[in-house]
Amino acid sequence: MSKITGLANFTKRGQLSTSAEKAAAVETTVEQTNKVPHARVRARKEVVAMSFRLSRQDWERLHQLAITEGVSINTLTLRGLSKLFEERGLPGLTMK
Repeated sequence: MSKITGLANFTKRGQLSTSAEKAAAVETTVEQTNKVPHARVRARKEVVAMSFRLSRQDWERLHQLAITEGVSINTLTLRGLSKLFEERGLPGLTMK
């Protein structure tokens, strides 16, 4: 018996032997793909991770400021956002 190579290696022998069965399998796969997915499960924990993009030049400036202040870039970002809230008369962000 020769070794089966390629995609045929991932199918069971004798399965989907007729073209009608193959067509039915494709339709079933398409129907399953078109179903509404489950609700997203992001931002459910106590702490939520975020990311943002900066130009290299702005990142270098921010990095240098963080080193000078002796804090992380995250801390500088939270301080800045908290200040924006406070300027609008809203409570600042809580920093942990």
